[in-house]
Amino acid sequence: MNSATTTQTFTDETITADIVARMVCLYPGRENRRTLWHSAKAANARKVGQ
Repeated sequence: MNSATTTQTFTDETITADIVARMVCLYPGRENRRTLWHSAKAANARKVGQ
């Protein structure tokens, strides 16, 4: 997976939990999901602020 695919994942989803769920599906072995949650929440905040 490249950064373009990750960016598309964040663009398509609007709810933090949905972003996290998609990323966990893409990276099932991810150990620290808390940082993923914070990143998804920040991405949604940036989209709202645009």
